[in-house]
Amino acid sequence: MMGYVMKLVLFLLSLALAFAAPAAADEREPDIVLAGEITHADHQTYRDLVFDVPEGMSRVTVAFSYSGREERTTIDLGLRDPAGFRGWSGGNKSRFTVAEFFATPSYRPGPILPGEWAVVIGVPNIREDVTARYEARIWLDGPDAAPASLGGPAAAPAPGWRRGDLHTHTGHSDASCANRSGMHVPCPVHVAIEAAIGAGLDFVAITDHNTATHLNALRELAPYYDDIVIIPGAEVTTFHGHANVLGATEWIDFQLSSEAAAFTALLDQAERTGAIVSVNHPRLPSGEDCMGCGWTGEVDDWSRVAAIEVVNGATIRRAGTVEHPFSGIPFWEDLLNDGHRITAIGGSDNHDPAARSGPQAPVGSPATVVWSLEASPSGVLDGIRQGRVFIDIANDPDRLLDMKATFGEREAVMGAALVSGGAPVEITAEIAGVSAGRAEFIGPEGAVAESSLSEAEVSDDRRVVRLTLSAQTMPAWLRVQVRDAEGAIVLLGNPIYFE
Repeated sequence: MMGYVMKLVLFLLSLALAFAAPAAADEREPDIVLAGEITHADHQTYRDLVFDVPEGMSRVTVAFSYSGREERTTIDLGLRDPAGFRGWSGGNKSRFTVAEFFATPSYRPGPILPGEWAVVIGVPNIREDVTARYEARIWLDGPDAAPASLGGPAAAPAPGWRRGDLHTHTGHSDASCANRSGMHVPCPVHVAIEAAIGAGLDFVAITDHNTATHLNALRELAPYYDDIVIIPGAEVTTFHGHANVLGATEWIDFQLSSEAAAFTALLDQAERTGAIVSVNHPRLPSGEDCMGCGWTGEVDDWSRVAAIEVVNGATIRRAGTVEHPFSGIPFWEDLLNDGHRITAIGGSDNHDPAARSGPQAPVGSPATVVWSLEASPSGVLDGIRQGRVFIDIANDPDRLLDMKATFGEREAVMGAALVSGGAPVEITAEIAGVSAGRAEFIGPEGAVAESSLSEAEVSDDRRVVRLTLSAQTMPAWLRVQVRDAEGAIVLLGNPIYFE
């Protein structure tokens, strides 16, 4: 009896799964539904389920389901576009996406051509006297559609601090690493991801120069690497500066002039795809040693730039310190003084993810630590937009830097603004992982105050430093940074703004 019940449960479950909604929840109904039946007359034959794709589409997604599995009915799956075959997944996938620069494994990326397309079904087996129903649900997305997921694990809605690297490269641009024989070759994408996991990171952005070919590799790897958030991106390398487009899921046009209109077009493209823009190593000198590395481009509206890479690992590696003549910190502070609320971030700028020593800054050094509501690419990017972010120069997982400002019942954390009403404001900075050295409070005019960490209050293994700001000494913004016992900056926080 128990065996019969179990078989019945499995049978009912298979029916439910056969016609269940696609695994990934969609915000809208499919644009096209192709439904029909097959019988034994279709045994070992192929059929094209034809549909039309209009001009201007950028992505096609297909979800396929059918009944009859309990009777050993089998339907294989493929896709054809007006130019030919786009792929064949057989029975191993019930859902897939194809786009210009990435596609679900089994399918090839490429332009979404207008015209007649077909979901190709093959029927390896259907018994006599059996009728099976199928349904192909199809979504057609244009360039203004929400950005596509890489297909990794679902977002984990757990608020907290997450550390990562926002500037890494692979062999899809100019990164190389030693192969198994010790020869340097273009470095595969998975090596950078493995290096990020080895560095204890929660997220990593792959930002190859002026290309989108790495996106297809990321789409293949993201479901496997379910223990790290992988952020697609691109470093737009121009003659007038470099900028990371974080979250980019399409090719970003890098052929920009120095004029503001050119950079505005880049910002438009980034925002349309849900990405954010960070200006990289803005104070590096541009010349034959580093062509176009320093920022000289015009920007009409800096409020549309989400972040500035104020700490670049490759530059620190050469200079030996954060406070070198080419530091991005003064560039960023000038923008803060102009009234722009832009998040400071860091990135290793690694070009050899397998290296553990030598001229390369390891992946994760520095680490950008972001407070985010969930573990997902969009969660991390939203956290950067909000500005509750600090930079850990050496990527020590025990280190923490947080700051809040309190006025009565009002409170603001890094990245937020506080309206004080002219009354004193209490500032509290919490620091972990650094027991000796000092905390410095920095405003528009430079250092406002400093406090010894060895003499600070200790609470829950954190050093707590406090400061009171009067109405007369209230700056437009205030941030905190931490120096170690030797005087080197080891933690750098983002500002709280005062109105």
